[in-house]
Amino acid sequence: MSVIALALGFVLLVAQAPADPNAVTLLSNDDAGSEQCGGDQLAWTNAPSFDVAHPGFVTMRATAADGTVDFDLARPLVPGEKLIPLWCGDLLGDGSEVLGYELFSGGAHCCFSVSVVPLSPGADHLLDVDLGNGGLTAPDQLDGGGPLELVGGSDVFAYFDDLSFAASPFLPLVYAYDGQDYVEATRQFPALLRDHIRQAEADLSEVVARPADPDVPKQFRFQEQESVALRLYGLHVLLGDPDQALADLESRVSPEAANWLAANASAASDAMSRVYNLS
Repeated sequence: MSVIALALGFVLLVAQAPADPNAVTLLSNDDAGSEQCGGDQLAWTNAPSFDVAHPGFVTMRATAADGTVDFDLARPLVPGEKLIPLWCGDLLGDGSEVLGYELFSGGAHCCFSVSVVPLSPGADHLLDVDLGNGGLTAPDQLDGGGPLELVGGSDVFAYFDDLSFAASPFLPLVYAYDGQDYVEATRQFPALLRDHIRQAEADLSEVVARPADPDVPKQFRFQEQESVALRLYGLHVLLGDPDQALADLESRVSPEAANWLAANASAASDAMSRVYNLS
């Protein structure tokens, strides 16, 4: 075998090696700070403001040991807004360094906009997405090989129908690297979905067994059942067996919650289709 063929084989082997989630550095959410990200020194400073007449400002810069600026962000902040660093690390398993951060709009529940970008001059972002009340946690290795997946939660059911925000269930959300970008790919990870289903099943059994509180207004009395049943239905939409799950769920909850779920199942699927790839 030629030296060139051996070299190409080695490169292919390295490229296919699984990225290690333990190599990811979680960053502080302090207004200002610095951290070593691979060969780069990352530094950021928020100067937030709550005065419309005097906007705040944020800077974030990654500088290599030779002084090269690999990433540079500087922008004004609207009142209440701040930048939150998330993590950095070799997400792709190819020796490159990738940074994740989010902009928080301020406010009681909203909103977070996430960006993921390689620490390389002029690099295109791998992901820019508005996640509302949701967000990303630490990247993880969900399929045992290749780049890390970006794992988080979706607020797809925030304030759904008559649910309060506290009763609005969150669903898992996964972005996977497709060779160019990170794309929504939650349905590609059925083991993760089944883990969530097992927990939701336990939660449903608990809330169904709990007597309804007569002091709670009637229109809110079954919201806990509605919330967990909707969460389970959404998980089964992602798993691909929603019709079977819907019939089972309707048989296990109160008649009021069953009627509510039946009336809202189609709208729930439609809402999910705007966040998830259900094809």
